[in-house]
Amino acid sequence: MNLLERPKPRGYDSRPMHANLLLNVGTCIVAGTVFGYVARLLRQPLLLGYIAAGIVVGPIGLGFVGAAGDQQSVEQIAQLAELGLTFLMFIVGLEIDVKKLVQGSRQASAVTVVQVVGAVLLGWLAALALGFRSLEAVYLGIAVAFSSTMIVVKLLSDRGELDTLPGRTTMGVLLLQDVLAIVVLAIQPTLGGGTQGAAAAGSLPPAVQMALAAIKGLLLVAVAVGVSRYVLPVLFRWVAMLPEIMLLSAVTWCFLVCYVAVRLGFSPAMGALIAGASISAYPYTLDVVAKIRGLRDFFVTLFFVSLGMLLADPSSPGAAGGERVLAWLKLGGMGLLLAAVVVLARFATVWPMVRALKYDNRVGMLSSLHLSQISEFALVVVILGGPTGALRHVGSEVVSLVVVLMIVTATASTYLIQGSHAMTRLVVRHTRDTPLCDRVSADDQDRGAVAAPIMLIGCFRLGSSLVHELLKSGRRFSVIDFNPELRDRLHRLNVPCLYGDISHLDTLCHAGVDQADVLVLPVPDDFLRGTDNVRLMACCRRTNPRARIVVIAESIRHALSLYEQGADYVIVPRTLAAAEVASVIGRFSQADFAQWRQRQIDDLKSRTEVIA
Repeated sequence: MNLLERPKPRGYDSRPMHANLLLNVGTCIVAGTVFGYVARLLRQPLLLGYIAAGIVVGPIGLGFVGAAGDQQSVEQIAQLAELGLTFLMFIVGLEIDVKKLVQGSRQASAVTVVQVVGAVLLGWLAALALGFRSLEAVYLGIAVAFSSTMIVVKLLSDRGELDTLPGRTTMGVLLLQDVLAIVVLAIQPTLGGGTQGAAAAGSLPPAVQMALAAIKGLLLVAVAVGVSRYVLPVLFRWVAMLPEIMLLSAVTWCFLVCYVAVRLGFSPAMGALIAGASISAYPYTLDVVAKIRGLRDFFVTLFFVSLGMLLADPSSPGAAGGERVLAWLKLGGMGLLLAAVVVLARFATVWPMVRALKYDNRVGMLSSLHLSQISEFALVVVILGGPTGALRHVGSEVVSLVVVLMIVTATASTYLIQGSHAMTRLVVRHTRDTPLCDRVSADDQDRGAVAAPIMLIGCFRLGSSLVHELLKSGRRFSVIDFNPELRDRLHRLNVPCLYGDISHLDTLCHAGVDQADVLVLPVPDDFLRGTDNVRLMACCRRTNPRARIVVIAESIRHALSLYEQGADYVIVPRTLAAAEVASVIGRFSQADFAQWRQRQIDDLKSRTEVIA
C-alpha cells in the first residue's frame, strides 16, 4: 500500500502542523495585544494582561488553544516561549553592570543573602503548613524569595526614584538576586535527586551532587568569561562595522553558551544569563540590546501568555460545579496566603538588615515595599521543574499556584509602591519613640541648630551644585533633607543639615525656617513625594511671611503658575541651559576656545558636590 494512502488515525487533523502552529501563535499574540490594552487602561503591569490572555484562550478558558485532548498545541507554544525566556535572560545579563555590582556588593550582599535565605525559609514553612510535600515546599520557598527586576525598574523609573537612596538599595539587592539566580539554576537539577541529577551523578549523595553542579557552574562561568575576554573582542572588532553580523554574533554567542549549559545539565536560561553578563561591558552591548528587544518582546509575550495556559483546573476530573468552585477558592486562598508571606518576608529580612547598615527606617521600609513581589525567575524555576519541564519535580498544582502568586503580588506591589511614601511617613511617625526609631531623625541636637540666613528645603542635583557655590562664596546656609548619606557628606563639609521630611510643617518649624532671609526649594515636583512645590511654598509662607522664596520648575507653564502663587524667583533649568548652549556655540569660532574649554573641565574637577 502506498504510504500516502494509509488510513489516518482517529482524530487526525489533515491541516499541516505548521498551519496549527501559526494559528495558535496568532491567537496568542492577538489575545495578548487585547489584554495588554486592558492592562494599560487599568494601569496594571502588561505581563498581567498577557497571563490573563493565556487563561482566557487556554484550556481552562475558551479553549482556542489547547482544548481538551490538544495538549500538543500548548506544548508548541511553550517551546516557542522558551526562546522568549532565553532572550529575556540574555538581555538581563547584558544589562547587569558588573562594576556597579562589585562596588555595591559589600553592603547589598549582606542584605540580599539574608533576604533570600530568610524568604526561602519562610516560604518553605508556609508551604509545609499548606500541606505540600518537602520538594514542592522547597520550590515554593524559592518562588517566594526572588523579586521582579522588570516590575520594580518600570515602577521606580516611572516615579523617578531609581537614583534615590532606597532606589539604589533596591537595585543593589535585585542585581545580586540575579547572581543568586544563577546558583539556583545550577543546583536545580540535583534538587531531590531529580531525574537529570540522578542520571548524571548516579547514586551519589545529594550534597555531592550539589557540589558537582557548583563546580560545573563555576567552570561554565570561567570558560565564558575567558572566551569573552580573549576571543570575542577580536571577532567583535572585526565585524563592528557590520551591524547585522554583530547582532548575529551576539545571538550566536548566547546560543553556544546555552548549548554548553544544557550539555552540563543546566537550563538554557542559566546559559543565556551567563552569556549576557560575560559581554555586558562591551561597547557594542547597547546596540545589541536595542536590536534584540524586538525579538525578546515578541517571544516574551508568548512566554507570559503560555504561563496563563499553564494554570490548570485544580478540581478533580468530573467534579461537580460546587466542587470546582471550592477547588478554585482553595487555590486563590493559598495564593493570597503566600502573597502575605512574600510581603512579611521582605519586612522581616530587608528592613532589619538595612537598619543594621546604619540607614534609617524610611530607607528600610521603602526598600521592603519595593521588593514585595515575586520574580519572573520564580516562574522560570517552577516551569523547569513542572510537569511540562525537563525536571518534572513538581505537579501542575504548584505551577498554577506560582502563576496565581505572580498575579497577586505584581498587582499588589503596583499599589504598594504607588503609596509607599504615605505608608512610610505613617509608620515612621509611629515608630519615632520605639527601638525602631530612625537614627538620624531622632538626633535632636540637629533640631533648631540649622537656622541660617539661607536655607535649602531639600537637596537634589541643583541643590548639590548650589552647595558648592554657596561654600565658595562664604555665605552661611543650611540644608533640610531626608537622605542620611547626604546628611553625612554635608556634615563633613561643616554644613548644618537637618534630617527631616520637608513635606511636614512641623519639620520646617523645628528647623528654624522662620529665621531665614532666603528659602530655596531646589527639588522639582517630579522628585518630591507626598507634596509639591506649591504646597511647600504655602508652608514656607505660613512659617516665614517675610522670606524671599526661590523655587525650581520644569516647564514654562509651571513656572508662571509658581509666580502667581507668590514665588520671588522661579528657576527653569532648560531656559538657563539653552542660553548657555547658545553662548557656547558662539565661542566655537573664537581663538581661545580650547583654553576656555579646559577651564570648564578644571572647574568641574574642582567642584565640591555632595551628589556626584
